[in-house]
This record gives sequence, structure tokens and C-alpha cells, in this order.
Amino acid sequence: MVKWLYNHYILTAAVSLYYMVLIGYGTYQVFSDVSAITGSAAAAYGTLMGLPAMAGAIIKWRLDKDNGLSDK
Repeated sequence: MVKWLYNHYILTAAVSLYYMVLIGYGTYQVFSDVSAITGSAAAAYGTLMGLPAMAGAIIKWRLDKDNGLSDK
């Protein structure tokens, strides 16, 4: 799976962009009607906020592979 992801370079950017779109849409949905925020909605939004860290890790992994840092 990792080799396939490495061979398809555009997929790294697409996954990261998809994560950012999800965060934007989720933020809009949560804060468009603040009075309707429930505990479960807050928990789901908190989980959604983990996506930037995942996107950063994917991009860092990709750049490390491109620069040959993982081979050393």
C-alpha cells in the first residue's frame, strides 16, 4: 500500500486536499447553528480536528521519501 501511494504522487496532494475540505465543511456544519451543537457533534468535530495532523504526516512522509532521508 505504501509503495502504491508513493508511486502515485498526485494522490498525496489529493488526500491532503480532501482532508482540508472535510475540515472546512465540518466547521461550517457545526458553527452554522451554534445553538444546535450537541455533545456528540462536539465529539465528532474534535475527531475531525485530527485530520490536519494526518495530512501533515502524509506530506512529511512524502517529502522525506523524495529527499531520500528515509534511506539514511
